[in-house]
Amino acid sequence: MAPLLADDPRRIGGYTVVERLGAGGMGTVYLGRSASGLPVAIKVIHAGRSGEAAFRARFAREVTAARAVGGAFTAPVIDADPAAEDPWLVTAYLPGMSLQQAVAEHGALPVPAVFGLGASLAEALVSVHRAGVVHRDLKPANVMLAPDGPRLIDFGIAHAAGEAVVTRTGHMVGSPGYLAPEQAAGDGTGPAADVFALGAVLAFAATGEGPFGRGRAEVLIYRVVHDPPRLDAVPDAGLRALIADCLAKRPELRPAAADLVPRFAARAPAVEVLQGTSWLPAPVADGIGAAERSLAGLGRDRRAFLKAGAAAGAVAVLAGAAAAGTVLARGHGSPKKAAAGTSPSAAPTPATPPDAVQVWQHDIGTDPFGGLAVADGMLLVSADDGRLIALDARTGEQRWQHKKSGRDGGAAGWRTPVVSGGVLYVGWPDTEGTLYAYDVKTGKEKWRTVLPGDPREPGAGDGLVVVDAGDLVALRASDGSRRWHRNIGNVQDVTPAVAGGSVFTADASTVYALDAGDGRVRWRHRIGSGGDQYARSSPVASGGMVFCGSGDATLVALDAASGAERWHFLGGTSVGEPAVAGGVVFVGDGSGNMNALDARTGATRWRLATGDESVGQASVDGGVLCFLTKNWGFGVDAASGRALWKTAVGGGVRADVAADGLYHVGFESGQIMTLAVKGT
Repeated sequence: MAPLLADDPRRIGGYTVVERLGAGGMGTVYLGRSASGLPVAIKVIHAGRSGEAAFRARFAREVTAARAVGGAFTAPVIDADPAAEDPWLVTAYLPGMSLQQAVAEHGALPVPAVFGLGASLAEALVSVHRAGVVHRDLKPANVMLAPDGPRLIDFGIAHAAGEAVVTRTGHMVGSPGYLAPEQAAGDGTGPAADVFALGAVLAFAATGEGPFGRGRAEVLIYRVVHDPPRLDAVPDAGLRALIADCLAKRPELRPAAADLVPRFAARAPAVEVLQGTSWLPAPVADGIGAAERSLAGLGRDRRAFLKAGAAAGAVAVLAGAAAAGTVLARGHGSPKKAAAGTSPSAAPTPATPPDAVQVWQHDIGTDPFGGLAVADGMLLVSADDGRLIALDARTGEQRWQHKKSGRDGGAAGWRTPVVSGGVLYVGWPDTEGTLYAYDVKTGKEKWRTVLPGDPREPGAGDGLVVVDAGDLVALRASDGSRRWHRNIGNVQDVTPAVAGGSVFTADASTVYALDAGDGRVRWRHRIGSGGDQYARSSPVASGGMVFCGSGDATLVALDAASGAERWHFLGGTSVGEPAVAGGVVFVGDGSGNMNALDARTGATRWRLATGDESVGQASVDGGVLCFLTKNWGFGVDAASGRALWKTAVGGGVRADVAADGLYHVGFESGQIMTLAVKGT
């Protein structure tokens, strides 16, 4: 929560606005009170979106769909005004925690609790589907564990079954890892898609991880469509079989929600038990109780309630209030082989850092799926509708753009842009794949080169551009001519590092150093047993060292010349993407910490507890570390670890980058939000 800003409304409809709960690409969410004192959550759509006729039509449909839903295990809409100058939506503000938060903080649920959760959510889906509605985004963050039982929340993207979805071309609604194969393929959604998502949510509840693992959005989508779910860790054969039925690839093979209710209820706690918290592990039940007590204090002591509510995890039942953000790193752990006489120190952070200062906001109208880059005063945006856009980094005004069409004439997206020496290098997924070089300032094409496969994010340096395109391909930066190519290990979706006459790349278990001149392998170093190919990081080269996270969650520091290990950082379940600046390695972990490690020794200089999860890769600019967690953006003093500012970002974050005193954050909705790096 955060105090209201000067231009925030004090009343919306008949509701008093009390505090900010969060903000994202679509709108701002406020804590409010009804005339009778009932705590509510109010979402107000950004002015830039409310002027779009298509968006207003979609929002009105969402409100109609959400109001049609009832039932014991759902959370209906209280009020809304889609026709207001700035459309708004009001729902109950319920105490408790999301399933995502409960499992992240306290671990997987016991088998009887998962059966109970399955029975409750299946019954909720019966209510949803009976109203002619498809939820379309059932995921752990949208399952609320409340004092009176589990609730299915967030109907912000629900729509009437069989209706066309009012949305932009090329956009896919749903959360990677939980959306159904037919959603991923763009074939439309029906009630069976919600059943698929239910199976994925229950797998998460039973094991602590979704059935398609972790990874980038495109990786999870591929697995959902093509790979079998990973259910070996589900600890009960009967539960495993039920979840597997829900996760059938073909929608017609999945059971209906109504058929699932008795199958889950047969081994679930009684209904009257499920309408309390005794069926949950004690730490989860205690957290829900603390949130309920804090909510009761709203009318007595506003400030005490706000502080206690934030700590206890009271949840706003509203689209975008606490949806999972898309970030680029994962992690968990503590350092190993730190220098003698050193120990991790907590950063001296105030309990509530000030909010960030927004410089500008701009809507590009589509998802910046490929990412962001900054150079020569330009913010370069790789969009999923075939546009490559250059904005003035200080104002958000467009300077130039290129537009391309996909293979079938439809929308497609540029890959992640990289800038070196005033030149933008970016891939396009043609039949084979093409890498383009553009002048950053003018947008003029300098050269293009056809590659053997889909070009991922390139690495540039030493007069070379090196890209993973099936094989590892090295091109001359001057004209795009091919210098060499090599097939190296099981390298997939890696950004190579080019430094000191070497090219560094990695697969899930091994780091490779290649001669930049001819591509021969100089050394290879095994850094893990394999693990998840998509859980490892790309290598980062700096100061004669190479830093890389393995597929089994270890960050390893290697000598760039010899490949010898200097130190390593054990990550537990995973480690984040490292960033290096000023002789310090910054890396997130899954416990919600950002760690600062001495690049030479691995000694921990400081560790900042963010109070959140999914700590992303940092950008360092002007001595300030900028990074995202699931729900927040942070600006941190790189030397001390002191939080300079903290701002709610809500859900749907796609990419971020800090440079030249500005921190740019791109949302799936098409909003680009730019903040002051130093918070002033």
